[in-house]
Amino acid sequence: MNDVLKKDNNYFTSLDFLRGLSGYGVAVTHFYAFLYGNAFMEYLSFLFVEFFFILSGFVLFPQLIQVLNNSKNLFYFYLRRWMRTIPLYILCLLMVSTIFNEILSKDFFKYLFFIQDIKPNFLNNYYYPIVWSLSIEEIFYLGFPLIIIIFGKKNFLIKVVILFFSLIILKNLFMNKFELDFIRTGTFFRFDAILLGFILRFLYTKFINPKIILISLFFGLTFYCFSEDFVSKNQDLLVIKIFFVPFLQLLSVNVLCSFISLENIFKKKYLKKFSIIISKQTYSVYLTHIIFIYIFIKLDFNPILEFILYLILLFASSSFFYYFIEKPILILRPKLKN
Repeated sequence: MNDVLKKDNNYFTSLDFLRGLSGYGVAVTHFYAFLYGNAFMEYLSFLFVEFFFILSGFVLFPQLIQVLNNSKNLFYFYLRRWMRTIPLYILCLLMVSTIFNEILSKDFFKYLFFIQDIKPNFLNNYYYPIVWSLSIEEIFYLGFPLIIIIFGKKNFLIKVVILFFSLIILKNLFMNKFELDFIRTGTFFRFDAILLGFILRFLYTKFINPKIILISLFFGLTFYCFSEDFVSKNQDLLVIKIFFVPFLQLLSVNVLCSFISLENIFKKKYLKKFSIIISKQTYSVYLTHIIFIYIFIKLDFNPILEFILYLILLFASSSFFYYFIEKPILILRPKLKN
């Protein structure tokens, strides 16, 4: 335990690829879901978004441990987090709000302060639907560093695990009062997903058995895909409300462990370079893809050409945003104190 709390700074190129894959996965599935009403693609998008939660808790683990080891890092953690996420988010929010004439509206400020999904039907116009996951992450990372400082180092993992199961029990008490979609996207319903990724960083070496992981991943993905019709037709069943999201989370854990088990493959020169490129684009791909979808909704293109143009625009714009907006800000971020 003490060795882990010192810092686990392992860097995984395979997770760069997973991050990029998830970003483009969300963009592609949303393209077909929103433009063509493809229900199965929307169902697949749930899984790609879920990857981000587990990945986020897993990747930010070292920084959070530094906050635990030195509470003076709390301010620097917040600053680093906000410099990473807020500037581009505000720019994209302004662009999307302009399209819908929502600048400075009540809904605009709800989006601005990440509170648009704290309760069902809180918005009059749900015009930036894809940022529900960002709200969960921002509010989680506002509160969780304070919690781990309060926890202290003694029996830290036990306390975090207790918190994890407490969150699950608490949300299950209210499960029957909400629809499945809000259970999946409601801000206060999903903190356990990021926490699961954080806990996994303590334990992941115990799960890395490539054969077992890949076999279970195959069956898990197969079950998920073939469950789409049943889940969509039975969303009001309590058993679906209770088990659907946890299954997404466990499948995401399996995916993350699968990529880690293949780390040596992703260290090969060209695959490593490609992984880094798409990883850098992930955040802007996630935030901006809905803008291009809104534009394409008003146009009448050949579907194949439309999709190719969509990918080109995503790649070009995301590269631009990273190198001219994100990167200059990221360079200025302060380092955490050892």
